[in-house]
Amino acid sequence: MRNLFLFFLLCCSVAGYGQKVKAYSSGPRVLTFAEQEYSRMQIKVKGGSFTLTAYTPDSTFIMEYGEDDVHPLYTFRGDLRLNRAGCDSIIFSTSDTIEMRVLRKKNWTATRPYLGMVTIRPNLIYLEAIVQVPVKEYIAGVVEAEGGMSSEPEYHKAQAVLARTWLITNMAKHKQDGYHIKDDQSSQAFKGVPHGNHAAIIMEAVTQTKDTLATYNGKPIIGFYHSNSGGQTVLPHEVWSQELPYCRAVIDPFSKKESKYQWTKDIPVSDWNAYFFKNGMTKDWALYFAALPEGRLTKYTVDSTPFKLETLRRHFKLRSTYFIPSVQEDVVHLEGFGFGHGVGMSQQGAMRMAQGAFSWKEILDFYFQKLEFESVHKL
Repeated sequence: MRNLFLFFLLCCSVAGYGQKVKAYSSGPRVLTFAEQEYSRMQIKVKGGSFTLTAYTPDSTFIMEYGEDDVHPLYTFRGDLRLNRAGCDSIIFSTSDTIEMRVLRKKNWTATRPYLGMVTIRPNLIYLEAIVQVPVKEYIAGVVEAEGGMSSEPEYHKAQAVLARTWLITNMAKHKQDGYHIKDDQSSQAFKGVPHGNHAAIIMEAVTQTKDTLATYNGKPIIGFYHSNSGGQTVLPHEVWSQELPYCRAVIDPFSKKESKYQWTKDIPVSDWNAYFFKNGMTKDWALYFAALPEGRLTKYTVDSTPFKLETLRRHFKLRSTYFIPSVQEDVVHLEGFGFGHGVGMSQQGAMRMAQGAFSWKEILDFYFQKLEFESVHKL
């Protein structure tokens, strides 16, 4: 599940679509394990033949392994050495699965499986691993990371179309860094190729929607999605600043009673006041909350100053901006609904719609409007 910020999603003008389609067809270069720095990693080619190429400041070493050779487990530290030689980068090339894990805070992460070419390079005292993933496997991996708990094919198709549309508009996002995108929620969650219980269903959903994008007036949309709408979606300009004609606000009964539909949180009044005082605002919160209208709000008007709740959500790490506040003794009590920014497709709502025999196109047409569905190669 995920939450995307508009700033990161509005970069489709950086490169022409022709360049992006070419990069798309070659497969995105993805910075893996991007959510935290690490200085030790392990990597192993699961089977088949592979080539290891190590680039040092003075020379290039190439080692080739056949299918019947012993495939070693490589452990690299932040200074990136191979046989004691310092390396500028090390590349693993294979058509088989490459398994990787990294050491974080004295604990190894779960092993993640990848397909494609892996480039390891040092970054100061840390390491970076960049995988060039075949586009089909990348989209399938995103679908699994975002909603792999579902067994509904039509949901996976809807998610695949949005993930693919997001990819084509963001292929130049980190071009200056030597890769296209990251594998965390600042881009799209990606934990390797599908390997969970529903991997086969997900791969088939991606195959059946091959190269399909969601478009408006012939251009790919910004395919917003979030975990749970709380029963009501919102327009993007109410959360950020951009008006987008294909987005709409809908009453969403499909998201109700799902696992991320409701939440509560207590915030000390002192912390709440300190946050608003810092922004030059004072208020009798008990009276203010009592006067708030019902329904999903996107802003407070505090001392005549509009204050977007998305900013508040990020500061207090709230699940959503959809909540009913009240003052109870020394805490601000929030009865909340939904998880995420609330714009576009609710993932849990889409899963429920798929269970109710809605097609992937009907799901997307419910959360968006006036969409068309075209092949990436027609851009």
